[in-house]
Amino acid sequence: MSNQLKLIIYGEPVPASRPRFSSFGGKKRAYTDKKYRIYKNEIKTLYWDKYHNEQLFKKGAPLVAQIRFYRRIQKGLSKAEYKRRASHEVKPTVKPDLDNYEKAIFDGLAKAWFDDGQIVKHDTEKDYDENPRTEIEVREWTKDDDNYRNNPS
Repeated sequence: MSNQLKLIIYGEPVPASRPRFSSFGGKKRAYTDKKYRIYKNEIKTLYWDKYHNEQLFKKGAPLVAQIRFYRRIQKGLSKAEYKRRASHEVKPTVKPDLDNYEKAIFDGLAKAWFDDGQIVKHDTEKDYDENPRTEIEVREWTKDDDNYRNNPS
């Protein structure tokens, strides 16, 4: 089994959504937001194309995830503000929350591991960029991943 996953999902990141409910003919029905469903399927397709749905990480293996979400820079900003966001001087502090973005990725990559509970450490960030995308790297945890705690700079 390989011990590293790397993917780039081009386009605007989409957060996980809560189930929605509708009523038709007196029966309640739960459904998932269409935009989220499409995004999750795109992740699954990318994973299939690159890794052929192989489970990359064995059951019980602790994992480390590094995920970067790059959101589109809004229109209607001044040139100075646009430039600040494009140069990563300003971070997005608005919704959606970082954990909802992350959940969408973990849901889409369910074939990569036995359970996303295996992720013991993550480094996740959202930023602005002219080219919206999500960059993902997941690998098996090693003792070196915790050296920073014992040897602070």
